[in-house]
Amino acid sequence: MKMKLSIFFFLFAGMLVMLLSRCTKDHLPDPPICYQTDIEPLIVSNCTQSGCHNSVEKSAGYDFSTYEGILSAVEVGHYKKSSLYKVLIQPFGEKRMPQPPAEPFSDEQITLIARWIEEGAIQSLDCQSACDTTFVGYNGTITPILVNYCTGCHSGSQPQGDIDLSSWSKVKPYADNGSLAGSVRHASGYSAMPQNGSKLPECSIRQIEKWVADGAPNN
Repeated sequence: MKMKLSIFFFLFAGMLVMLLSRCTKDHLPDPPICYQTDIEPLIVSNCTQSGCHNSVEKSAGYDFSTYEGILSAVEVGHYKKSSLYKVLIQPFGEKRMPQPPAEPFSDEQITLIARWIEEGAIQSLDCQSACDTTFVGYNGTITPILVNYCTGCHSGSQPQGDIDLSSWSKVKPYADNGSLAGSVRHASGYSAMPQNGSKLPECSIRQIEKWVADGAPNN
């Protein structure tokens, strides 16, 4: 009887190990795309500059400064049919968006937008998480924020306002003089950024402020 129980135990343990081994991170579904933190800043930063798809000029009839405006270029649930997706994958030329000399969206950014469209192009989604300001590094925390919200305008050969935020050495002077934190906080006396877009999430602002307060290190 004891031998049978032992055999049963080992068989059960083996099956459990096999099941757990399949439940790796690679097999877990990707979290849903958050419009407020993943999609809106990406499109507003890259597509609503002067002469583009903002609320004033509405190039080609599109205003991408609002959710409704972005949605007008989307076929919900069908990214391949969506005008927004089609212009992002165009080869270099007049039909490609963002227009040169701006850099094209990366494959990762295009995939992000495609997934958002396939998931239903949802605006309201509870995607807020606890804000961690214990350690705020330039490479791990600040760079992703700037890429999402700022470098669509402030990078390349013709950065808006001659302000280039594409590297630590170029960001550091604006961190030191207070304009980086002041602009994202929409503080009095500073130009509110992102231009034509919503204010950054409070967590991102706090992380920038923490990094600046720490001396804006290249960490």
